[in-house]
Amino acid sequence: MFHPQKIFNKIRLQILPLFLIVAIVVGVSFRFVALDGKIYWHDEVYTNLRAAGYTSQEFAQEFYQNRIVSPIDLLKYQQLKPGSTPLDTLNSLATEDPQHSPFYFLLARGWMFVGGNSILASRLLPALISLISLPFMYLLAWELFQSSQTALLATAFLALSPFDILFAQTARQYSLLTLMVIVSSYYLLKAVRWRHPLFWGGYSLACILGLYTHILFGLTIIGHGAYILLLSLEPSPSFSRRKKLPFSTFLLEFLAAIAIAILAYSPWLIILINNLQQAIDVTHWSAYPTSLLNLIKLWILSFTCLFIDINFDFNSIQMYLLRLPFILIIVAALYQISLQTNRPTRLFIWTSILVPFLILALPDVLLGGGRSGVTRFLIPSFPALQLAVAYLFSTHIQSNKISLMDGEIFWRGLLAILFTSSIISISISANSQSWWHQVPSHEIPQMARYLNQNPSATLIVDQGIDYTNLGNIISLSYELNPNIKLFMVNSQPNLLLLPVGPKILVLNPSQELRQRIETSNYQLEKVAQQTQLWELK
Repeated sequence: MFHPQKIFNKIRLQILPLFLIVAIVVGVSFRFVALDGKIYWHDEVYTNLRAAGYTSQEFAQEFYQNRIVSPIDLLKYQQLKPGSTPLDTLNSLATEDPQHSPFYFLLARGWMFVGGNSILASRLLPALISLISLPFMYLLAWELFQSSQTALLATAFLALSPFDILFAQTARQYSLLTLMVIVSSYYLLKAVRWRHPLFWGGYSLACILGLYTHILFGLTIIGHGAYILLLSLEPSPSFSRRKKLPFSTFLLEFLAAIAIAILAYSPWLIILINNLQQAIDVTHWSAYPTSLLNLIKLWILSFTCLFIDINFDFNSIQMYLLRLPFILIIVAALYQISLQTNRPTRLFIWTSILVPFLILALPDVLLGGGRSGVTRFLIPSFPALQLAVAYLFSTHIQSNKISLMDGEIFWRGLLAILFTSSIISISISANSQSWWHQVPSHEIPQMARYLNQNPSATLIVDQGIDYTNLGNIISLSYELNPNIKLFMVNSQPNLLLLPVGPKILVLNPSQELRQRIETSNYQLEKVAQQTQLWELK
């Protein structure tokens, strides 16, 4: 007998997985759209410099010598150093950037050897790494919720996340860090469920790779530790296949896995401790005092950029009104997790989000600083947040309810709006030459256009305020015409060597260079619409 309602229900059940698979395919595709469209910014320049085996000291000794060079000359520091080995990459990091663990930089070096050092090639590596996160996100969500629908939703949210796509197209270690957070969480849940040495071994290996990816992975380990501790305090029957073991034995399994990871990481940990002052010096910018109001704004922007990344002025009320619905969705998701999931599940979600965030946020609020306002520093919290939102939608989009505000149609429409917001965000970003995450290089496109329109100009460059000019001048060199003259000066600039020309410009001058310019009877006048480019008058 013909049953239209049954046929309709069957079609309805099949459409949703197809819709989510299409969303995932769209997200995968956008990881490779305009891969070389944005400027190769300050931090990416340092990725190539370290991976190639150079140090910034070598760059300074060669170029900051009161002489004229071409932009092309600087780009050799983005290519493999002749005769160098991976030990040169390790030495560059250990002596100048010890807070950056070496795993990604060694991968980038190998990738550079195989695929070259073009912007496209350099960014292809993190884009490919980000793809590996997608199946592991599915496995993690399945392990946590035992639902293929929730797992597909979580994978779709990760695939379409504007933040994750942004850093999948950035030649830094952050897509690898996201992968390690997800993989380690998956193996932790498998180990908790099955209590098998194989899964604890997988977890320990993931932690080793995570620590060698970025020191921020330590926040994930602490969050996992809080989860295990709270889970151990009150045995739960929710994981029915989990054997009942004493509290001390359960905790010791976790501690043993972490001890192995820390032991394996100890060689780099010793390097970090021995060069701690250098690490503090190069990361002092993150300790700059930030008002509580600005921190709250940054938190709102950071957590919502997983779903929407349409930006206005930082102080524009419209930007925060636009993000408000997404904050409400996040709050609703966490409430739903607390209300409807079993104890192990809600403990995992809450500890994975809150512990890494609070470790960064509390010192900022109590002692001053802005670490928790740096969006990429919150990567350890993000996958669990995407899991929570996936669970929220999974419980509503096939609820068979028909109410206006809590019915199935409402939640399906809301999901479509969420995905549409993400697609609009990543489309706008894909057509932009720079984006918010590229501080301090976001003005490079405007500077390059201005300089290329004045081909006879000379640009004076020293180490700059906070020594940021090395990364920025190489970033700028990617965009400049080869005939632009760069006058690279040291801490005692000799302005008498300046070539005669109609226009002399200065990039982000240090205080020492400013003083020398003033004593040489010149004046600095800011170029219109620029904050780092000045003209010598």
